Amino acid sequence: MQQTKVPFGHYKVPEAKEDSYITGLKLANSLKGSELIPFIPINGRQVNFYYCGPTVYSNSHLGHARTYLGIDVIRRTLRDYFHYDLLSVMNITDIDDKIITGANVAKQDFLEFTKIWEKDFFDAMEALNIELPDVITRVSDYVPEIVTFIQKIISNGYAYESNGSVYFDVQKYIADGHTYPKMRPEVNAELLQEGEGESQLNKQSEKKSPYDFALWKASKPEEPKWQSPWGEGRPGWHIECSVMASAILGNPIDLHAGGIDLLFPHHDNSLAQAEACFNCEQWINYFIHLGHLNIADRKMSKSLKNFMTIEEVLKRYTPRQVRLNFAIHQYDAPQNYSEEQMEQAIAKDKSYQEFFQNTKIYLRESQVTDAQKWTENDFQLSALLRSTKQIIHQALINNFDFPTVVDATDKLINQVNIQIASKNVRAPLINSVVNYVNFIFGLLGINYQTLLTNQIDIQPLMEQVCQIRDKVKMAAKNNDFESIINAVTQKQIQYEKNISNYLVDAINQFQQEVLIASQNKNKQQIFQICDKLRDQQLFDLGIKIEDKDQSSIWKQYDIQELKLEKLQQQILLQQKEQQRKKEEQEKLEKAKLSPKEFFSQQTDKYLEFDESGLPIKDKDGNELSKKQKKVVQELWEKQNKLYTQYLEQQKQQQ
Repeated sequence: MQQTKVPFGHYKVPEAKEDSYITGLKLANSLKGSELIPFIPINGRQVNFYYCGPTVYSNSHLGHARTYLGIDVIRRTLRDYFHYDLLSVMNITDIDDKIITGANVAKQDFLEFTKIWEKDFFDAMEALNIELPDVITRVSDYVPEIVTFIQKIISNGYAYESNGSVYFDVQKYIADGHTYPKMRPEVNAELLQEGEGESQLNKQSEKKSPYDFALWKASKPEEPKWQSPWGEGRPGWHIECSVMASAILGNPIDLHAGGIDLLFPHHDNSLAQAEACFNCEQWINYFIHLGHLNIADRKMSKSLKNFMTIEEVLKRYTPRQVRLNFAIHQYDAPQNYSEEQMEQAIAKDKSYQEFFQNTKIYLRESQVTDAQKWTENDFQLSALLRSTKQIIHQALINNFDFPTVVDATDKLINQVNIQIASKNVRAPLINSVVNYVNFIFGLLGINYQTLLTNQIDIQPLMEQVCQIRDKVKMAAKNNDFESIINAVTQKQIQYEKNISNYLVDAINQFQQEVLIASQNKNKQQIFQICDKLRDQQLFDLGIKIEDKDQSSIWKQYDIQELKLEKLQQQILLQQKEQQRKKEEQEKLEKAKLSPKEFFSQQTDKYLEFDESGLPIKDKDGNELSKKQKKVVQELWEKQNKLYTQYLEQQKQQQ
């Protein structure tokens, strides 16, 4: 396969027209070697967007989460920030070699088999708050259109029938002036075969060239089959997206997306098929790819035992934490998933929840009748809000640079936290910041304010609870048990409409227990009861109490998320304890070595030692320099100290 064309020289940047809607957005276009290209839709504000969906034969995994969360954020940003009129299409591949194998093993009809895993996929997407596309296409619904599409390619001279299968004629396609492959100029035949599937491994003799790929596969007896002009068979993998995208969005299409692992051969072959069918030069104007996901620096694989399903991940982390983990990485860059990164996402999620909780309290306690004249703090915060908007806008037009967006948002949030702590900024300005931050998080598919507005209004009740508890603690410090009795008997909390009975029960139990303890003048027990109300009873109802110097404040959270947060903290403590024990064991093992043994094991560094075991020559036989001698002398003395301590401990234990 010979081509002398300049790599990516085929690509034509769409030209702006009178009715073009131009926002300044630039995309890393794989059709131009990931070069940033100004995004100009074909028809004004309208954007036709196709992205590759899953092949449904097994559990939805973390790789799916990486891809479809990334696409979800891109869709929301195109629609809600740039205000494009978006029509999005996603396919479901329900005809494939792996599906046929899986259905045969399960002894199920292949469509029944795929329905199970399709539901698993959409359940996982819903759990992650990933929006559905406007259009969902299944390969099994488009077989007639696929047959017609292939016939058109044959009539245009770019495909041929062989033993009941149909293959794309790559050499003829190139000879007529087309470019193949467009996005992977360094292609070789081995890479091409990786995308052909197991059913084509022994079909090389049917092809004119090893570069040719299947458009239609003659079916084996145990495989699903459809009638065609070439006999019974089924579609090849690559043809499916070409047909379904064209059936809904036509030709040309503004934007196509998918995982980087699909770039070649799948996406390159999809381009070639469509352009061969339509006899056009550019079926897709912008092709973007989401980066690889590794698990702890290794490719995710069942054989490596690091395969993680979305269901498994959501048992340990909330959907918001998973979304944040991916949001702080550039969508088209490789990402490494690890426990350490999830800890960062957990910390961010907690800080964002605290921001919205604290600003809610600040706004709740502020009155419009308060002083509203701006101070220097207000002017500074307003300026920061405006500059943050500019930074975020530049980041978003720069290929959806959400890591920069998140960083700029963090800085704005940190400044707001400082200002509301000092209570020296006007509430309307804080409200403006909160609304803007909520809007930006909305692009990430995260809404902290919804969590707050969905909660039962327990403000009057909780203010009473905090006041009673604060009085009890203050009086207990002063051994004023009479005041404690007055505080808990003054008002009994009543059951009210829309207030959890469990909450009222917990408060009434608190009052009764405090009353008994105060009658017994048991100061320590009173403090324990106050702590139990805070750490157990209210916590289990999704309420956190934070004790300040003279008073306390309350915050309400989703109950399940609060329990998950507690579990995450326990796991983190266990991991730290395991690491501490590991380090202690390593230190103990090291202490068992005499200085002589310590250095004699380091044959990769040293060749010769003196009588005490001190190195005198390096591994190449060269005498150590003065600086090196000083270093090894210090190491020898340090090891000798450890070894001496170890021997002393052993004597004491005898």
